Amino acid sequence: MADLRPQMMIFVTEYLKNGNNATQAAIAAGYSEKTAASQGSRLLKSVEIQQYLNKTEQNLNKDLRMMFAEDAVKAYGVMLEIMNDPLTPPKDRLVAARDLLDRAGYKPVDKVQADMNAEISFKVELPKGFGDDGDD
Repeated sequence: MADLRPQMMIFVTEYLKNGNNATQAAIAAGYSEKTAASQGSRLLKSVEIQQYLNKTEQNLNKDLRMMFAEDAVKAYGVMLEIMNDPLTPPKDRLVAARDLLDRAGYKPVDKVQADMNAEISFKVELPKGFGDDGDD
């Protein structure tokens, strides 16, 4: 990947910050407001920008996972306490148990209901003389 100009790197950062609005990211990166929409579109078509954008997103996701790892363990402990506490109302214990199972990958299969009514019509044209047995 070629080295990007600082303005392009700011564009990518702002693009991720503002919910993927290329025009606003271009303005925040210092591009002219008059040409921000076309500049943002042009930048997003760049292979180098796309590579940098993907790399930056991956790094953000990795950082977020690391930040939440400790909190996820605490949240698991809280759900486990609620589920096992005999003083907790049964409804709340059931919700905690269901949430634990869902997060562990044991979520029940979603039911899909389909109401299918269809009408099929077709027209068959027989060749002249077909089916005539001459008994008219």
